[in-house]
Amino acid sequence: MRSVGRITALILVIAAVTILVLAVLVVSDVTLETELNREVIGAQQAKDGLESLRSRMHELKYAARDAELTGRAESLREVERRVIEADADLFYLQERASADATLAANVGALLQDAKAFIVHTRASTARARAPGARTGFAPDSESEAIEARAWAALERSLEAQTRRINERTTAQIRVGENLHVYVLWLLAGSITVLGGLFAVFQHAQARNRESQRRIERLAHYDLVTNLPNRSLLSDRLAQETTRSTRANEAFAVAMFDLDGFKSVNDTLGHAAGDRLLAIVAQRARECMRASDTLGRLGGDEFLALLPHTGREGALQAAEKIRAALSMPYEVSSKRVSISASVGVSLFPEHGSDPDALLRAADAALYTAKREGKDRVCAARAAA
Repeated sequence: MRSVGRITALILVIAAVTILVLAVLVVSDVTLETELNREVIGAQQAKDGLESLRSRMHELKYAARDAELTGRAESLREVERRVIEADADLFYLQERASADATLAANVGALLQDAKAFIVHTRASTARARAPGARTGFAPDSESEAIEARAWAALERSLEAQTRRINERTTAQIRVGENLHVYVLWLLAGSITVLGGLFAVFQHAQARNRESQRRIERLAHYDLVTNLPNRSLLSDRLAQETTRSTRANEAFAVAMFDLDGFKSVNDTLGHAAGDRLLAIVAQRARECMRASDTLGRLGGDEFLALLPHTGREGALQAAEKIRAALSMPYEVSSKRVSISASVGVSLFPEHGSDPDALLRAADAALYTAKREGKDRVCAARAAA
């Protein structure tokens, strides 16, 4: 009996030590997972800032070209507004980089090159509209080189942030897998605490599945609107182009953004802006068929893919979206009004590949903006 008691006591001691070691490992991994989650959130916020900067640089480029071509005072004021917005995004990234060494390493060159692009674009616009300057848009080699460096630095920074998000989230999955292993060890060595270990095992499995769902969501869906993001939209557009080419069928692309969104965002705050974007996504989705795809490109810019749709159907669908988005909104207990400008391109009339269709829709959207906003414009036929 004494030997059995000693063996039982030894087994209990081994089980207790095993549980203690596992508890230390679990606490350590939970702490690590919390830190990884904080890094993922920070990296995603930085990526959002970079995507916002990309949109602002695009808008500044188009505004500068319009100012150089037309010389209108409104166009020149638009350039100044876009400069202020781009500078605000740069300041936001600089503030984040000051507290994040990894981000600072990723965007160090971008902050200089993007600032050079903004300053040079602003100065070039002023020179082009000076008395005696030649009318028209004709970028010189210096302007092209500065612009190329800025875009290259921006793309490198976006790629680096995407890699960082994926690496950190993958590390979270590994932590969950380690927890799974620890639980299996405990099950194997401590049969007496099987019930408790089963609960831990289930918890570890749930966290592992949640980590996998998170990386899937980060990779393919926008967290604010729950719509497909730019990556998933590109994949679906490529698939629809391939399908329509094989079936010799038409389809349409509608690109739209919100007129007046920035003022709402600045006045009521980013939380209200995110709520407004979610309502916009819901309204636009209700205007579309189940077979259509609606996604968010970034900022306040959206893209709709309309399979089996010709010119008339595409314009009707775009007008329906525009009308729905122009209705008043209730955000943060306030009634706000915005509108939408929509650019439509058609396959194969305006392009036979995804890039050509997106360029055509973007050009049509720019035309809608230039002609007064809150309207639908179709792209010009490809040459």
